[in-house]
Amino acid sequence: MALSTRLLFLLRYPNTAQHSFKMSLPVSFAVAVWVRTTFSSAGFTLLVYDYVLTLRDEVTYIWNAPWTVVKVMFFINRYGNLAAQTFISLEESGLLADNSQSFCRKFALITTIFMLLSSESIHILVLMRAWAIWGTRERTKKIFIWSYVIYCLVQLGGAMGTLNRRHIFYFQYLDVVGVCVGRMPKFVWLSTFGRLGSFAMSSFHILKTIKLHSQEFRVLYPSGLVHVLVRDAIIFFVVSILSDGLTIASWTAFSDSPKYLLAKGFANPLLSVAGQRLVLNLRGLKTRTYETRDLSCEVDRQIQAAFGNVTALDNDDPEIEQGRGCEN
Repeated sequence: MALSTRLLFLLRYPNTAQHSFKMSLPVSFAVAVWVRTTFSSAGFTLLVYDYVLTLRDEVTYIWNAPWTVVKVMFFINRYGNLAAQTFISLEESGLLADNSQSFCRKFALITTIFMLLSSESIHILVLMRAWAIWGTRERTKKIFIWSYVIYCLVQLGGAMGTLNRRHIFYFQYLDVVGVCVGRMPKFVWLSTFGRLGSFAMSSFHILKTIKLHSQEFRVLYPSGLVHVLVRDAIIFFVVSILSDGLTIASWTAFSDSPKYLLAKGFANPLLSVAGQRLVLNLRGLKTRTYETRDLSCEVDRQIQAAFGNVTALDNDDPEIEQGRGCEN
């Protein structure tokens, strides 16, 4: 088993063949590097594949729309993710490090900042798109926006302060594996509380908003589209949980293993794909159009829902008695 793993690793990194007889690379380390590079490749492939699948929707619903904050954030998240994951994939293929500790420190700093901004921006993007459809109180918007800004600034400050301490980061077996394999800082897991808090806060608000507006949502939008949105919202929620779980595992259980990069290389693309799909579907919502009679019927339904049978006072009107031809 050890021999086959070593041969597999040498095939994956042929530049290490010259060291094959004197290489002191542990088999478990080699396997962990292989797992990490495989998952990073899978994450990049998923991101590119979904981009190709959703490009038509992007052109239809985003490119042709007026310039707004949501549109700018969508472009930054979408193409920023593609650029950053390409950078990570090139590094994971062993093409960039060139046995440079300095490059690896910069790589760790850049990808950490990218991961934080990418994961939080997609949550903010989904929230902003939901607000654009259902609306929310101005005070609630300000609380969420400032909470996210403060959280991101604290996280960025902590990441930059930690990663700039050169004595903490020494990248192991760099001359052998050709990729940047460091260790996570000792107390980085504390930041997971903030990550879970931001996720719980945004999820609770979205679910509360949907519940408050569920009745009018069913009336205004076709049922098939509602099912698609519910499906994508559930997928986004589940993927967010899995992504945060994998990130926490990477920062704790795999803190001294090459697998710590799974959060950046796989969990982040997965979250971005789910979030971008949900935003595109929300952007593509088209409300039903009503004739005058339909609109009158809808007003009656809303009044009855709000005040019960108050309209029964006017039951002398035969048009009302017949429900104005409205469907129940």
